[in-house]
Parts: sequence; structure tokens; C-alpha cells
Amino acid sequence: MEAHSKPGLFRVWYADLQKGAAPSSQKGGFLPHLTLGAGLVVVFVSSFYASKLADALAIIVAYGPSAYFHQGLHIANWKRGILSNGESLSILGRLVQVPSMLFLWIAAIHAADFVSMVLQQYLSTSNRWMSLPIRLLGGVALLYFAYSLYQQGHWGLHPVPLSALLGGIYLLWKACTVPFAPIRDKFHAP
Repeated sequence: MEAHSKPGLFRVWYADLQKGAAPSSQKGGFLPHLTLGAGLVVVFVSSFYASKLADALAIIVAYGPSAYFHQGLHIANWKRGILSNGESLSILGRLVQVPSMLFLWIAAIHAADFVSMVLQQYLSTSNRWMSLPIRLLGGVALLYFAYSLYQQGHWGLHPVPLSALLGGIYLLWKACTVPFAPIRDKFHAP
């Protein structure tokens, strides 16, 4: 197959997304390159970052860049639209905040699915040991994110840090099993 006729990574991902299943894994569903557990972690963690970015965008659009960057104005209570100075978020700010949060959330979820596809393709052609540093890095990043949220003290059993904590533990556990995979494969061979 010639290079110009090969489909690009984005086209492959988009075709898998439209079909609802990745050809290599046949997982199917909303996120074809992520398992159910990984998909839930992505949905919860990306919602945290999408809401933070949407809040910043709403402040910048409604009150100007100097209010956000220099005066430190931020949304203190997202549900009620209360700003850090005690005022309510303007209607323009609300009109920017909610749609941009949904757009950024969906974009982050699909970006994670795309990155998952790229990593799966890379790891399928490389040495088994290459998954070890990737899983370690992902697990440590998720655990640090959960730790930083729990340090704030008011999260309790909220799904965002809890999913990051469980996802980080799972990735570290999977990384620890990489050295023992040849032994496991030897005993489970047909």
C-alpha cells in the first residue's frame, strides 16, 4: 500500500468511533479504544479539568483577561455561580461557561480515546517491556492527582478523586505484572 493511500491516525480513530468498535479489541461502545473502567476514569477526571477551563473562559469573556489573570477573579461556587469576590456570575458568563464546559469535556474524552488508540498501536508493535514505563507514569500521575484533591480536604467519596485513585492503583498493579508475564504465559499456554 502506498503512503498516500494509507489512512491517517485520525481517520482510523474516527472510523472506529463511527463503527463503535476497535478492530483489534472489539470493545465497542462510546469509547472504542478504552475499557469500561478506563472510560469511567477518563469521564470523571476530564470533567474536573473541563470545568476549570470553562470557568476561566467565562471569567475572561465576561469580565476581561485582567480580571482573571491580574485580579485573580475565579468562580468559587460553580453550582450557584458565585465569584471569589462574592458577586454572582453574569448572564454572559453563564452563557459561555456551560456550553464551553460541555464542549471541552467531550473534546477531552475523545482526545483520551485517540491517545489510547495511538498508544495501543505503538505498544502492539514494540517490546512488551515498553508498557511498563507507560503504565507506571500513568498510575503515578493519577495517584498524584487524587492525592492533590484529597489534600484539599472536602472531597470525601466524590467520583473524581476516587476514580483517579482506583485507576492509578490499577495501572500500577498492571505495571507490576509486566515482569511476570512470560511466566504467566508459560503456564497458560494452550
